[in-house]
Amino acid sequence: MKFPDLLPAPKSVQHDRGAFAFARNIPIVLSPGADEASSASADVLRNAIERACKVRLPIEVHLRRSDLGRHVALGHTGGAPGTACDRYRIIVSDDVVEVRAGGPSGLRYAVETLVQLIQPGGSLPGCVIEDEPDFAMRGIMLDVSRGKVPTLESLCGLVDVLVKLKLNTLMLYTEHTFRFRRHPEIGATDSPLDGETMRALDAYAHERHVELIPCLQSLGHMDHILMLPQYRDLAETEVGWTIAPTRPESLELLRDMYDEYLPNFRSQFFNANCDEPWDLGKGQSKERSEELGPGGLYLEHVTALRALAQRSGKRTMIWADVVHAHPKRIGEIPKNMVMLDWGYEAECNYDRVSVFQQNKLEFAVCPGTSTWNSLFPRVENSTVNISNWAKAGLEYGALGFITTDWGDFGHYNLLGNSWFAYAVSAQQSWSGACDNTSFARAFGARVFGDKSGGDTAARLYKALGAIHDVGFNVFNGSPLAYLFFDTLEESYFIEGCKQGALARSQKKLERVRNEIEDAKDCFAIERASWRELLYAADASLHAVDKAVVGRRYNAWRRKPKSLDARARKRLAIELLELAKKQSALLTRFRRLWLARSAISNFDLTQDRVKRSVKSLRDAAKLLNHNEPPSPVTRKPIDMPGVTAAVRRSFGASE
Repeated sequence: MKFPDLLPAPKSVQHDRGAFAFARNIPIVLSPGADEASSASADVLRNAIERACKVRLPIEVHLRRSDLGRHVALGHTGGAPGTACDRYRIIVSDDVVEVRAGGPSGLRYAVETLVQLIQPGGSLPGCVIEDEPDFAMRGIMLDVSRGKVPTLESLCGLVDVLVKLKLNTLMLYTEHTFRFRRHPEIGATDSPLDGETMRALDAYAHERHVELIPCLQSLGHMDHILMLPQYRDLAETEVGWTIAPTRPESLELLRDMYDEYLPNFRSQFFNANCDEPWDLGKGQSKERSEELGPGGLYLEHVTALRALAQRSGKRTMIWADVVHAHPKRIGEIPKNMVMLDWGYEAECNYDRVSVFQQNKLEFAVCPGTSTWNSLFPRVENSTVNISNWAKAGLEYGALGFITTDWGDFGHYNLLGNSWFAYAVSAQQSWSGACDNTSFARAFGARVFGDKSGGDTAARLYKALGAIHDVGFNVFNGSPLAYLFFDTLEESYFIEGCKQGALARSQKKLERVRNEIEDAKDCFAIERASWRELLYAADASLHAVDKAVVGRRYNAWRRKPKSLDARARKRLAIELLELAKKQSALLTRFRRLWLARSAISNFDLTQDRVKRSVKSLRDAAKLLNHNEPPSPVTRKPIDMPGVTAAVRRSFGASE
């Protein structure tokens, strides 16, 4: 009997020649006084067995098991602290399946392992498995504020994926997308979540041993609130990015928000964020900043936030970027705060978390999925980033491992395209690196229900995630996304391409796109993800096609006499066909968006796509009329230029 590939891979597996075959009336046995969590785990196992062999086993409670004959025994020793609660031991022999766990969560994780071990027809291979995670806190932080707010149904579906992967933490990054009764204008037009939804999700997650940690921005990134007329005076500067910490009204607003938001969560933790306050101390709080120093001003604010959160019994977490900028003040940070250290590129100073160990501050390491600013994630970058953060976190004693999934500039990255990074995070945070081939097979089987035993899903994610080269690079994103939204009038990104790179990526994308289309059956329980994967391939290919044709159009702008009437007509037809395809992609994208999310700020992405489509049609018209516009000026693709171009793609003026 072939031993299945497991995700995450256990710490220790000893194989045995025997096997336990399920049959009618074999009981799943719980200990007397078994809690609801144990009963729920037993039910998960029973349902999996029934799916495999059409036999529904009874769940029973017995004081003794010695005379029961063949049976499955499930139990745990109680709520052990830290990773010990997640620990479990499985023994599978011909006559008995015995599971002993450190706590209710460990029992559920043992069951999730057993589910993966079940063979077609209903049997388990003989084995002894000893397992325990490297990190006590293992999870995902999903952005729900940059344009896309998921439905409760899709969030519950996300929790189901997390528990399959033995991830136990979920944060929903929130700036303004929560409905506040005391401040109803905040997020009112952005499909905000509300307290009832959060409590329902919290309960659903808790039943599955996933801790839903409240997460509310409390310093920078507050532009959605500060742009509202009634809160504009609370902005640190006219930029409207950072709330002014020295204004009493600022703390009053945050107190109102905390008092309404935090009681919806049973978690002891709270992420106040407080990252990237670019203009802190440069406006209303300048005098206080000069008095305390910028680091002192920041510490004063987060200490005040800590006091607000303590009123709801929460322990405050903050991002560590500002803390690292003021290393001499690290010793002043209250010891019960948790630092969240992040950095999302493969090349990153991972060892910097040693400073928290030295100062006896608890911390979590926070890699990224590399999905944002991308049509499809930069898989190699995220895989290296996740792996290196896991190594650093383990070396320096991190409390947790939280992988971030951001949604910059409208959140046009789709959730299903994040599954590979989530699975890598689950593996790295549980038991570190494992055999790549085994991981690839387990990923397809566990996440998508691929029963072929192949590595198709992982191979396609890695193949599509490796195609980003068009001749230029952008920081913190994929060039293909910027090409997708670029207009022919501007051609800032189109003109940055190199023909050879475009041709190579075009060929690769055509091949991978066709392979994805043919792989539908490998996504048996996640067809939505297959559709998202196929859309990402089509959108990526469109971005390259548009750049190839756009460069020819721009060559005509520079040398109008280079094309005769017939050539201009052919080029115009190509541009109109591209416009038609991008419009069709937008229609598909809308369906995919609404399958998991509320409408939220879909219009942000829709308007950007429509600008691109219009530019293609306008260019075709100019070709047909032989009216070349002014030649485009090539500009270096750098951070200021990229930022300005993105702003213009949203319709903003210079």
